[in-house]
Amino acid sequence: MLHRYRPLFLGLSVAILLLLAYTAWWSTLAWRVRAALAEAPAKAMAEKGVQLDLRDAVVGGFPLTVSVELSGARAQWPSGTVLETGAVTASAFAWAPTDIILSSTAPVRLDLAGSARHEPVVGGAGAVRVEASLGLNGKPKLVTARLSGVEAAMKAGNGRLKAADAILTWTAPAQPPVGPTDSQGQTSLLISNLDLPGAVPAPLQQRIEQVALSYEPRGPLPPKPSVEGMTAWRDGGGTLEIRSFRVLWSGMDLRANATLALDRDMQPEGAGTAELSGADALIDVMGTRGNIPADRVAVMKQGLKGLTRRSDDGRDVLSVPITLQNRQLSVGPIVVGVLPVVPWN
Repeated sequence: MLHRYRPLFLGLSVAILLLLAYTAWWSTLAWRVRAALAEAPAKAMAEKGVQLDLRDAVVGGFPLTVSVELSGARAQWPSGTVLETGAVTASAFAWAPTDIILSSTAPVRLDLAGSARHEPVVGGAGAVRVEASLGLNGKPKLVTARLSGVEAAMKAGNGRLKAADAILTWTAPAQPPVGPTDSQGQTSLLISNLDLPGAVPAPLQQRIEQVALSYEPRGPLPPKPSVEGMTAWRDGGGTLEIRSFRVLWSGMDLRANATLALDRDMQPEGAGTAELSGADALIDVMGTRGNIPADRVAVMKQGLKGLTRRSDDGRDVLSVPITLQNRQLSVGPIVVGVLPVVPWN
């Protein structure tokens, strides 16, 4: 009689052994995560002068995931910049530990310390979700951070920038950089529904529908900007490739790309092109502000039509070169602004 149940017993035995093996493997993985949390993050940040506090770390998630729950986290840089958040959860499926998801529905606050280049800035987000894909060497291949309810303001000012969402993505280069002009990875930023502080001249709207930027440094940038480090980057042929820049605002669609470098005075210089569609709104603004006589607005709009061309996607665009030289930013032959001096030290 018992031999009839032998396949069943065998199957149950195999299942139990597999479950025990998986449990042991999961426990080992969880132990490694606990050990890494105990020393690695704080030690790595301390080497950069950053004080890191991961509060009340609890490892769990059995059986499907390995997760880490924190009651809060705080990082402080030597400059005085502080990043702080409430409860945070990081998790990964046990069979794919290199694909990590970090999320926090608690408010995230950033106090950016002031410097010679900018006033102190305070900002934050209502919720954050970060997805990271790591290589076999433990280094990130792709990192995407999604922030909702974003706000930022100068500490000394009254106006506050607000955005519904912001998505920041970093993609590692296809090949590890070895040469002085190799790609260091590509960074993209997409901001949606950006509300501007203060008054905005009509007919422009208070809200910018979209701001998008994608750039790629070429050549190894120093970990801390300094005259010595940036000089070495420049002399090695380092550049900053602005792959794309786009602003959608009040019917206008501005797109641009450029290549930037550093001149002999260690100031940014470069060149690129810009395409603008919906330029009528810009002429209306200039007319409203008195930059163009009211009786010339219609003439200017008609003149623009003769300078535009039809793009591949059906837009009527005005194409102009952009140059940055001797800190002067020029659109076509017109100087539109002068950039402040960048004090690298």
